[in-house]
Amino acid sequence: MSKLAILASLAVAAVFATGCATEASADEVTSDDVSQTEDELSAYSDCTLSRSQILRSVSGGRKRAIERGFRWLDAGVPYSQSRSYEGYRTDCSGFVSMCWELEESYGTSTFYAGDGDSNVLSSYDDLLPGDALVKDGHMVLFLGWKDSASACVLEQASSDNDMEFRARTKSSLRSQRYKALRADKFY
Repeated sequence: MSKLAILASLAVAAVFATGCATEASADEVTSDDVSQTEDELSAYSDCTLSRSQILRSVSGGRKRAIERGFRWLDAGVPYSQSRSYEGYRTDCSGFVSMCWELEESYGTSTFYAGDGDSNVLSSYDDLLPGDALVKDGHMVLFLGWKDSASACVLEQASSDNDMEFRARTKSSLRSQRYKALRADKFY
């Protein structure tokens, strides 16, 4: 993907809200569908935390969840509400389900309700790397705080943007009513 196409995709994403499916039939994504390199994908991240900083901050299941997320980023897994990769739907909630190694690809509505082998946290202050943020229609994997005002996340963003490693402001997350979420396995 050219730099111009990536920048255009980012501009489109800033204008239009994206959503994820709850359930869909899935065709397996193949290696022919994933062609971006790690350098191409990370070159446009506004998250100032490095991958190694993020991974050094966690251990055990949280580290494994984040490593799995970066694997999809590195592979450039394309967004789709009807396809799968490594047995998980390639939309936002399928991505988080994969990171957490859940037995199925739950939909965002399941996560938003505090189900899907997870629980809603009382505050953003309770977030730890490997947790997630969910709103009605979309969710992201939380990687850590870039600073006091911005969270670094991995997300299966949209059919225009696919996988992204980026920062989201706390005020934007609050205004869009994202809830902090933790996998049951991380308690």
